[in-house]
Amino acid sequence: MSGRTSSDRRSQAAPRGYGPVAEAPAPRRKRGPHVGPIGISPLRVTLVVALLGGLGFLAYSVLVRDQLQVPLMATGFAVIGIVFATMAVLSVLSVIRSGREGRDGMAVMTALFGGVIAVAALMCLAAAVIMSLIWGGTKGA
Repeated sequence: MSGRTSSDRRSQAAPRGYGPVAEAPAPRRKRGPHVGPIGISPLRVTLVVALLGGLGFLAYSVLVRDQLQVPLMATGFAVIGIVFATMAVLSVLSVIRSGREGRDGMAVMTALFGGVIAVAALMCLAAAVIMSLIWGGTKGA
């Protein structure tokens, strides 16, 4: 042997997947308080409180039988619909952010989830309109 080491005898073309590996981007640092992977922000806390309050108000309006039951239900559906619509808009922003960062799977799943939330928002707002029409039709009878 002429003083060559085993690494010198290696072929010059590396098989696919075994070449020099590019460094992975550094993971983003989490800022602020988190519950698992979900960050806590004032907007998210407000949406959760409004959603729980709207659901509680709607449950109260369903269980209480009096003359104000229909407008209470319309108000509960309207609050829940507004919360869901805000969540749908936030999911659109999240899809855009995920797409720009190259996280395509997250973008697709967020888009699907946002679509379901948007449909729920429209259903709740439609229920609020229907309840208000029922209430308006019962006046003066």
